[in-house]
Amino acid sequence: MAIVKYSKPALSDIKDIRDYISQDSPVNARRFIKSIQERVIILEKYPEIGHLVLPERFTKLRQLLHKSYRIVYHFSNDVVTIITIHHQTRLIENIPVIKGYEE
Repeated sequence: MAIVKYSKPALSDIKDIRDYISQDSPVNARRFIKSIQERVIILEKYPEIGHLVLPERFTKLRQLLHKSYRIVYHFSNDVVTIITIHHQTRLIENIPVIKGYEE
């Protein structure tokens, strides 16, 4: 069973998503963040469930989709680290944390 950790940028992403949705509905914001966290829990049992992200560049960077969001994570040595959570309309190559990511 893998251990799941969140990077600082991923925690910031969650806060930003929550703040954005809260503008319309704080209840829906809490519900949506909870649904993201429940999706991430799957990675404890099935850390390799996500598809590889930019496999020509990264061998351990994967993504798990949730509604219209992309959960990008790194899996190595039974540790899953959530790198970023962002809307799927954004090009993954343009996400700053991915641009500076090193394996």
